[in-house]
Amino acid sequence: MLLCTSLGMSANNIYELSAATCSASSGAVGPWSFQGGFSVMASDASKTYQAANGGIKYSAGLQYTITLPEGVSVKHVEIYGYDNYPDVDSYLGELNGKEYSATAIVFPQKTANGSTVPVTRSVTLVEAATGTLTFTPQGKQVVWTLRLYDYNPADVPADDLTQGRNNNLFYTPVSQMEKIDRAPVALPASSGKGIFLSWRFLGTDDLQTKFDIVRDGSTIKRDLTVSNYTDTYGAKTNSYEIVAKVNDVEVDRTKPVTPWSNIYLRQTLDRPAGGTLDGAQYTYSPNDCSVGDVDGDGQYELIVKWDPSNSKDNSQSGYTGNVYIDAYKLDMTSETPTKLWRIDLGQNTRAGAHYTQFLVYDFDGDGKAELICKTAAGSKDGNGNYVSEAATDETIKTVDNTKDWRNTSGKVTGGQEWLTVFEGLTGKAIHTVYYNPNRNGGIGGEDGWTKNWDDRSGKTDKEYGNRGERYLAAVAYIDGPDANPSAIMVRGYYTYSYVWAVGFDGKELQTKWLHSSFSKTQYSVTSANGTTVTYNAPIPKGKITGSRTAYGNGNHNLSVGDYDGDGNDEITLGASAINHDGTLLYSTGYGHGDALHVGDIDPDRPGMEVFTVHEESPYGWDLHDAATGDVICKADGSADNGRGIASDIISSNRGYEFSSSNDRSQRNAANEVVSTKSTTLNFRCYWNGDLQDELLDGNTMDTWSGSSMTRLLTLYDYGNSSTCNSTKKTPNLQADLLGDWREEILLWDSSDGCTINIFTTNISTIYRVPTLMHDHTYRMGIAWQNTAYNQPPHVGYFLPDYVSYLKEQTTAIKGVSETVNADNEPIYTLQGVRSNGKQPGIYIIGGKKTVVR
Repeated sequence: MLLCTSLGMSANNIYELSAATCSASSGAVGPWSFQGGFSVMASDASKTYQAANGGIKYSAGLQYTITLPEGVSVKHVEIYGYDNYPDVDSYLGELNGKEYSATAIVFPQKTANGSTVPVTRSVTLVEAATGTLTFTPQGKQVVWTLRLYDYNPADVPADDLTQGRNNNLFYTPVSQMEKIDRAPVALPASSGKGIFLSWRFLGTDDLQTKFDIVRDGSTIKRDLTVSNYTDTYGAKTNSYEIVAKVNDVEVDRTKPVTPWSNIYLRQTLDRPAGGTLDGAQYTYSPNDCSVGDVDGDGQYELIVKWDPSNSKDNSQSGYTGNVYIDAYKLDMTSETPTKLWRIDLGQNTRAGAHYTQFLVYDFDGDGKAELICKTAAGSKDGNGNYVSEAATDETIKTVDNTKDWRNTSGKVTGGQEWLTVFEGLTGKAIHTVYYNPNRNGGIGGEDGWTKNWDDRSGKTDKEYGNRGERYLAAVAYIDGPDANPSAIMVRGYYTYSYVWAVGFDGKELQTKWLHSSFSKTQYSVTSANGTTVTYNAPIPKGKITGSRTAYGNGNHNLSVGDYDGDGNDEITLGASAINHDGTLLYSTGYGHGDALHVGDIDPDRPGMEVFTVHEESPYGWDLHDAATGDVICKADGSADNGRGIASDIISSNRGYEFSSSNDRSQRNAANEVVSTKSTTLNFRCYWNGDLQDELLDGNTMDTWSGSSMTRLLTLYDYGNSSTCNSTKKTPNLQADLLGDWREEILLWDSSDGCTINIFTTNISTIYRVPTLMHDHTYRMGIAWQNTAYNQPPHVGYFLPDYVSYLKEQTTAIKGVSETVNADNEPIYTLQGVRSNGKQPGIYIIGGKKTVVR
C-alpha cells in the first residue's frame, strides 16, 4: 500500500487505491477496504466492486467517499485511468468539495477497437484532507487508480529530492575508476605509410595533460592534446614511448612498445581437448570473454569461456562437454600469452549461452580482480581442487563430487547448486556458498525439480530445465561509489524472477538481499538477516494489463547504472528494473524481450533511457526512462520482435537512432523517422574517429555515409575471424582495452579454434576522450557483456555533448568544436582578426569556435 517513503528529511508517503491493494471480492458492495486502513464507499450503496486492467471501475455521477486512517492527511491526488466506453470522454467532476468543468481534468474514451489510452492527472488540494476525501467522476464509467500523497510534490525542494545526487551524466567517481595504465598500441597506419599510435587518456588525468612521443629514444612530437598520433616516418622496427606531462612536467612514461605487424594481434590460447558423448565427437572454441586486472599491474588480463561444439540451448536435449574458464596474461609483443589457470565447471554444469554467466571484477577493493560464477558438485578450481573444499557449510564440504546428476536428455535434474568466488591471479576457489535460490525457490539441498516454472495452461517446466535454468549476471555498486561492488545474480525471467545481490569481503561471500518476483502483482525482498517483506506492486508504466513486477518482465540480457542519480546502481532487466535495495523500481508490463540498450538516447531529456524490443503481444518496441519507467514512445508489432539496436549513427540527428526487426526505419526519441534506410541490428562501436557509432554485425563493420550504411571493415578477411553464439553473431568481446577511447574487437580464428584475434583502429581522430573504461556505465557493461544474449556496452553520456563539455572545462570557453576546415573558410581569431590559422589555438571558422591543432 505504501509506495514510497523518506523523500528529503521528512517521511513523505504515497498511498495507492487500486485492484492490487483492495481486499474486496468482485461484486461486493461497499465499503471496499484497502491496505493501510483506507476504504471507499459509493453514494449509491448498491454499487458493487469491479476491477479492470489493475484499476477500479467507478460509475459516473456518483460521489465516492474515501475514509482515511487516523493520522493520515492528503495534500495531493494523482489519478491514473481512462473512460471505459468508446463514445465519450469522462472527467473529474468533484474532488473534496471542489467542482471542475468538463474540460478541466479529462480522461479519454476507449478507441473504436476497444484499446485504452490511460492518462495521469494530478490535483493539489488547497487544504489537506483529513478523515475523509470525496471524488465524483462524470461522463460514463471510469477505470481509475488513485494515489494519495500526504505531501505536495511541488513543496519538496529539489535538494531534498536529490540529496547528494550527481545528475551530471559525464561524472564517474574516481573510486569507480580502475587503476589502469595507458595501454599504448602501435600498428601500421591506415594510409599504408608509417605507424599509428594511440594510448589512454585517463579519467583521472589532469585536463591540461599533454603528451610527447618518443621514438627510439628521441622525441619526435611534443605537446599533443589528443591521445593518438600517426608517425609517417615510422617503421615496424621502431620502439615508442608516450610521455604524459602537466605544465611541462613529466608525470608518467609508458614502457617501450613495438608495432604490430598487422591491424590485428593474434593470441594463441591453450585449447581444451575435445571428446565423445553419445557417440558424437565434440571440440572446443573460444566463446564469451571478459577482462580484469588480476595481478594489480594496471593491465587487463583476458578471461575466456570455452564452448564445446555440442553446447545446447535450454530448450534442447543432449549431453554437452564440460565448461572451462581460462585466464591469460596477454603479450603485446608476440602471439603467445601466458596461461594463468583453468577452471573446470564439471559434468553438472551444462554448456550453453544461458547457463554460465561469469563476473570478472575487483569485488573486495584490493586492486585485483576476482571471478564469480555458478558452480556445482564436480567443479574444480584453477588449482585442480573441488570448489566444495572452499565452503564453510559442512553440507557442501561433504558433497559427493563424483555423482552425475544429468538425466538421459543431458539435463541436470538435481544436486547442490553453488556460487563460488575465485582468486583472479591463481584461479583458487576462495569461498563457495549455496546458490540463492535453488531450482525450487529455496536454499540448499540436492532435491530434484519440484517447482513448475511454466505458468502457461497445461504446461510443465520442471526437469525440462528451461525457464528455471535461465541466468543473468552483473556487477553493481548498490551501496554507493565508495563501497565495494556486489555481484548481481538473476535466475528466471520468463515467469518467476529472482535477483540476488552478493558481496565479497576478501574472505567470504555474503547475501545483501534477495528480490523475489513470485507473481505478477506481488514481490518480496529478503534482507541479509533473513527478514522478508512482501510488497504490492503498482500498475505498470506501459502495458497496464501486464505484469506489475519482474515476473515475466525480464530479457535475455540486463544493464546496470546509477539511473536515478542517487549514487547507487540500479539493475534494468528490460521491462522492469530493480532498485539498489532490492525493491522494484518499476515495471512497464511489456514482458520478455531479446535486445536491450541503455544510454543517453535522448540527450535533451534528463538521465538515461532504455530501448528494448518485445517478444510478447503487443510485440513492437518501447523507449522508456531508465529511472522511472515512464514510456517516452512505443510502437506495436505483429510478431516477436527479435532484434533491435539503439546507437548514434547519424550526426545530423541529435541523439540516438533506433530500429528493430519489426520497424527497420531509423527513429529518434521523438518517434520521428530520421531515415527509411535499414541497418544491421547487432552491436554498436566507436572506430573511425568521429563522434558517431559504427555498427558491428558479426565480423563486418558498417558506417553511416550520409544517406545509408557503407562497409568500413571486413574483419573476416583477417585471420579467419569468426563470431560467437550462432545466429547472434557476437564478438568474443568488445571493449576499450587498448589505446585511445575507440574500442577493440575480439574474434576467434575458425581455422585452428584456439586463437583470439584482437582488432584495434588505426584511424586518427581529433577528439580526446577519457578511456571508456573510466565511464561507470560502460565499465559495468563490459562486466555483463558475456551474459546470455550478449549486448554491446554503452557509455552513460551523449558523446558529442561530452566532448563539448570537456573542451569547456579545458578552455573555459563554451561552444567550442573541433573540425577539419575542408572548405577553406575564412579563419578569425577570437578578437575578430583575420588569420591563417597555422598556429594551434581557438579560432572562429564558419561562425563557430573551433580548435586548430
